[in-house]
Amino acid sequence: MKNIYLTLNRFHKKMFLKKIKNENFKANLKFIDGEDENKILSKIHLADALINCPRKYFNKNLLIKAKKLKWLHTSSAGVDEYLIPELIKSNITFTNGKIIQGPEIADHAIGLLLCITRNLHFYIKNVYKKINQRPIELKGKTCGILGLGGIGLCIAERLKRFDMKIVGISEELIPLLSFVDEFYTSEKLLEVLPKLDVFICTAPLTKNTFNLIDEKHLKKMKKGSVFINVSRGEVVKTSALLKNNLYLKFRGVGLDVTNPEPLSKNHKLNNLNNVILTKHSAGHSDKNRERAYDLIVLNIKRFLKNKHLLNIVDKVKGY
Repeated sequence: MKNIYLTLNRFHKKMFLKKIKNENFKANLKFIDGEDENKILSKIHLADALINCPRKYFNKNLLIKAKKLKWLHTSSAGVDEYLIPELIKSNITFTNGKIIQGPEIADHAIGLLLCITRNLHFYIKNVYKKINQRPIELKGKTCGILGLGGIGLCIAERLKRFDMKIVGISEELIPLLSFVDEFYTSEKLLEVLPKLDVFICTAPLTKNTFNLIDEKHLKKMKKGSVFINVSRGEVVKTSALLKNNLYLKFRGVGLDVTNPEPLSKNHKLNNLNNVILTKHSAGHSDKNRERAYDLIVLNIKRFLKNKHLLNIVDKVKGY
């Protein structure tokens, strides 16, 4: 019988048990407190599967002890902190929470965009009396989306309903969807940027996307355009926004993620009228845990039947 270890705190364990109360898994489901590193290390040699191991405890030492491990899962969409060389070289199947986090992060990105286009951020910051700037419409504007995975496609679908032109930039071909008007790979990014009224980053963090968006990209964008990042802070060279006061060219900048993260209290970006910071909260919602547990349950069933798992991460590509 397979041993499946889930690292959950008391609250999430209760939620998960409620989710599986009518399931009859032919496996040993074991729960470990996600904050107890010693407990995880003491049991990992028995595990065939490890679900939701905290990033801070996932390391070479754990993998050396995990001699039976066949499946590793994280509910996070970002996997960069897990992709240590020992995991990449191993035969362990790695799955994550990509795709299912699309709705809430897409909503968040559009929330940031609407705050900027409708001048809501000026009211929130109580500086509206100092700013002489009319709100703008999304209708007829062009939005570029870097990364067309589960998040990027959800954003594209939503913004098409605002009658925007959608330009997708991705390293993978996507289906020929009615709500993506143009598609390019990243080689064309610098050519595409000057055409955009809005640029939204949803790309995963990999060795190829680290600091991908830097000063030369920001310079290419239109004066009065909007820039939003809801992926990973390290995909964008945050300091480039401040170089030569580049931030001034933008109507607004919405950052859910930054590098470093969090920013220091006295960081200049915290005090700019046209910048909104939401401190890595885009992935939170009332439904995200439910979808995460649905995926875990479905994959446990498939794992026990030796079937292909859902949401497998390409450990070499990094997403």
